[in-house]
Amino acid sequence: MNRRKKKKQETDYVAFVSKWVGSIQWRNFPAAGKACWMLLPKRHRLWLKILIPVVLVIAFIPLPKLNSTQQPSQEQRISIDVNTVGLSEQLSSENSAPKSKQWHQYIVQKGDTLAAVFRNNDLSMADLGALVKIEGSDKPLSHIKRGQLVRYKLNKQGELDILQLEKNDKSVMFFRMSNGSFGRSK
Repeated sequence: MNRRKKKKQETDYVAFVSKWVGSIQWRNFPAAGKACWMLLPKRHRLWLKILIPVVLVIAFIPLPKLNSTQQPSQEQRISIDVNTVGLSEQLSSENSAPKSKQWHQYIVQKGDTLAAVFRNNDLSMADLGALVKIEGSDKPLSHIKRGQLVRYKLNKQGELDILQLEKNDKSVMFFRMSNGSFGRSK
């Protein structure tokens, strides 16, 4: 009784294809191409007749460029007076915390994440999600550090209106727009 397993027959596809390509008579290519076409099953030929034009049409139709952040039109823009001076410059020039009662501030502690900052200050996690979507490639929200100052202002309904934080000696500000979504200052 032979209990050996049969080895799967190995096929050298490169040799097979090179032999097949070498057997084509290139002078009679239209006839050879038609012969190859006729070797295909009828349904394969039908699907190829349908798919090849569709793929060619899709390949040559230009697609519109999609921006991850769609800019609102000029009619929707409103002007906002924004203090763009860095937080560290504000604190060092005044030698005290900002005096506005509407602004709240939080100094990031070791191990804090922005989610923890939002939870500790009773801010909406939905607002945090909306802010992260427009964060940008420099990731000022994702990479907060110990000792960094985070300032925020609430609107009359108690929702987050403006969030300001400093990263690499630059102030980054996120603000709520009239439609409820957030925008970012550069």
